[in-house]
Amino acid sequence: MSVHMKRGFARRSVVADDMHQSYAFFVPTAHQQRLALIWAYKQQENLSLNGNGIRSDLSLLNELQDDFNTLTVLRPSDPLADISFPASVVSDGSSYTRIWTAQTWQIHSHPPHRRYARHLRKWTQSKTARKILPTVCLATCWSIVVTLLANYFQNRPIPRKIISAAGTSSTVSLLSAPLALLLTLRANASVARLLASRQAWGAIVLHARGLSSILANYIYPINPKAAILSVRYLSIIGWILKAQFRGEDEASQREVLKLMLTGKEYQWIINEQNTTKYGVAMLSRIRQVCSLAMSSSTAQVTPLYFVEDSLKGIESSAGICERLFGSPIPPTYTRHLSRVMSLWLLLLPISLVSSIGPTVTTVITTALAAYVFVGLDEVGMEIENVFQLLPLQQLAAAVQKDVYDQFYGSISGSQPDIKSDT
Repeated sequence: MSVHMKRGFARRSVVADDMHQSYAFFVPTAHQQRLALIWAYKQQENLSLNGNGIRSDLSLLNELQDDFNTLTVLRPSDPLADISFPASVVSDGSSYTRIWTAQTWQIHSHPPHRRYARHLRKWTQSKTARKILPTVCLATCWSIVVTLLANYFQNRPIPRKIISAAGTSSTVSLLSAPLALLLTLRANASVARLLASRQAWGAIVLHARGLSSILANYIYPINPKAAILSVRYLSIIGWILKAQFRGEDEASQREVLKLMLTGKEYQWIINEQNTTKYGVAMLSRIRQVCSLAMSSSTAQVTPLYFVEDSLKGIESSAGICERLFGSPIPPTYTRHLSRVMSLWLLLLPISLVSSIGPTVTTVITTALAAYVFVGLDEVGMEIENVFQLLPLQQLAAAVQKDVYDQFYGSISGSQPDIKSDT
């Protein structure tokens, strides 16, 4: 082992002691030490200096740029190109499944009369309304049956007394209060899950962007190959996480992996899928590559602090998403709410018949009440599964684009030379 390698491993042990964190730096084997020596990248024939004096590997950069362009065509940011787009729950017009723009907010913030008119005009296109329509029809049919039976037994004293006893307004009132409470708590919990998942994905974009800049400014000048390999992994982390949380097939994930990774790297990540998740293996690989790059250089290991901090942020945000994906609102709560809702819908027309009589008003009131309350329950169910509502196509594309922009913006030499201004 060279003197530089020994010094590098010694510095890494000191860093691990100082950080007082649970970061497990990679300890290379003899074979990996040889790889580290190769990654020292002493060959100069393909290297050139950019405007800021940072050496560039033109062939690797051109290949990376071509792969980025191909990936942009394969996975565009357009939500309509999403292969796992939740068409069954997304209505036309403004939607949470798209990242909003100033124009979207302008349309959404129209005055009430225009907003109400637009929503009423598109009522028939509502996916939620279509999903709850069978339940509303069942409740309406039940109210018609109750109304017809009440008319038939209106002059018979015993059935009339039974209907009056079962349909008092106090009976429905006793169920209305807990039903409203259950619906409110359910909606609040679902919205909290949605906000937490959106914040987690925002943090993934932020940390990926920052890590790309760190790779360009600290790792690339030392070891261009290691930096470019890390950028390849980092650019597709959003697409891999999207596939995981949307349940996309294995073929769609391998299509992205095969495009951005070389033969050996691709085969390694495919083999890792048998024991660990793609996302976990990819972040672990970035950590390993950066560690080996620093150990093969005489430069300070301070950049490893920055790399670890960014990787920790991505891992933490991905962990939040995994928790939300694997742990719904307790199903017991959902079952209890469904039973209370069913009892309320059964008793509502009977109560209306005893209070306002067996008229068409009973049927209309039952239908409207069923639409409102069942609709609230269904909206809570849709929001609970947060990853079908998040704009994951655009967020994953944002990770890819930000990683590309940060990396190439730092190494392209297009930035002003600070020495010329002094």
